[in-house]
Amino acid sequence: MRALIAVIVVAFAAWAGWWFVAAKAGRAGAEAAFTALQAQGWEARHQGIDVQGFPNRVDLTITEPAIAPPASAWGWQAPFVQLLALSYKPWHVIAAFPNEQSLQTPAGPARLRAGKLQASVVVTPDTAVALERGQLAGDMLSLEGPGQWNLDSLSAAIYKNPGEVNAYDLGLTLTGITPDPALTGLLPHGLLPDTLPVLHLDALAGFTAALDRHAAETQPELTHLTLRELRSEWGPVKLHLSGRLVPDAEGLAEGSLQLRLEGAATLIEIMGASGMIAEKDMRNLSFAVKAMSGGQDSVTLPLNFARGRMTLALFPVGPAPRLRY
Repeated sequence: MRALIAVIVVAFAAWAGWWFVAAKAGRAGAEAAFTALQAQGWEARHQGIDVQGFPNRVDLTITEPAIAPPASAWGWQAPFVQLLALSYKPWHVIAAFPNEQSLQTPAGPARLRAGKLQASVVVTPDTAVALERGQLAGDMLSLEGPGQWNLDSLSAAIYKNPGEVNAYDLGLTLTGITPDPALTGLLPHGLLPDTLPVLHLDALAGFTAALDRHAAETQPELTHLTLRELRSEWGPVKLHLSGRLVPDAEGLAEGSLQLRLEGAATLIEIMGASGMIAEKDMRNLSFAVKAMSGGQDSVTLPLNFARGRMTLALFPVGPAPRLRY
């Protein structure tokens, strides 16, 4: 019996020692991440890091974190963020966010509220600490700033692609999207329902370097974005986008997407009412769509990106999005 007790005491002491080692490593890793960002010119600060969870978990609570890229209009801060991991599996981290966070955007400051918002990240258990997969899930979200957007739920995921170097599969599903009233106010009354039921994205993104612990130095940049599917349904308007885009020399999207569209007449009316397309182009586009679809309300059109502009079936529809800064 004494021998058994001795074994139990030694095992517990060893486990306790391992927890303190893991806790110290976790705190040091978090501090190192902030230091690395600061060295690259980022704003990266906090008001303290607390470690709890003995004996089976290493739970870090970072108080008042604030992060912003250099020379950027983007930024994030929160009252706290919690990073939770099992002490024997530190490469799998769960992040829990507060119900309210602050964002800085090019359009001005905004506030993100959520009933629940959590993330999960799995990295390789080696010195590279490379991203294997990550997930983000939330419900009852609202973004309040220059406008207000509401979501019933958000589900996002990123997975390392096994067939391509420095490439990652991306997934995103948003449900119950209520757009900003300033946007819907531009539309003819009754043209669309108040809520967009679903927006779904399935894509592949390639980068110049791996997403790992060296990312602050290597600064991975997007090399290509392949849309397997971007799908949405909003009342009579149903669209499906697929194709491949790359950043041009200025970082703007270049390439071509295929747009399969149902409810073409309604979408063209929306684009005209919102000012996305000029009235003369709206009439010409309506004529072209009818000709290409044989008079049907379902059509497939090319959406092209070149020289910083987007064109839909040769008609200009606005500036191309930025893929690289």
